[in-house]
Amino acid sequence: MLTDPTLEALLPKASCAYELAVLVSKRASQIVEGAQPMIPDHADNAVSLACREILEDKVVGVKGNLPKDAYSVPLTREARLAIEAEKKAREQKEMFRRDAQAADMVYSEQVQAEAASLDEIVPAPETSDVEAEAETVEE
Repeated sequence: MLTDPTLEALLPKASCAYELAVLVSKRASQIVEGAQPMIPDHADNAVSLACREILEDKVVGVKGNLPKDAYSVPLTREARLAIEAEKKAREQKEMFRRDAQAADMVYSEQVQAEAASLDEIVPAPETSDVEAEAETVEE
């Protein structure tokens, strides 16, 4: 737990807690890898030393040159799995839609074939016969 310097003293040095954590982490990594401390302090560990350097404004964060849309945050495993499941569901839905469409076409062809065979068995009445029947019904 960070007690010296306190987190409340360090927060004004960054725009948010996340930025502060990244700054401390990067500076502590540099110290562990052999970078020289910027203040004459013998801290117990690299994180405490990095925090003291940030508090004394010896280390500051610098904004990057990349616009926000030029980089991306890696997705978590759960997010990747959810995206894959959604994609698979869309593909299955499309496949079912195509199958249903094909089945409708086959059914439509069958109905047309049955109608054609019925026309061969029972010929359609002549228009004059229909008119004659209509006249008899009207009388």
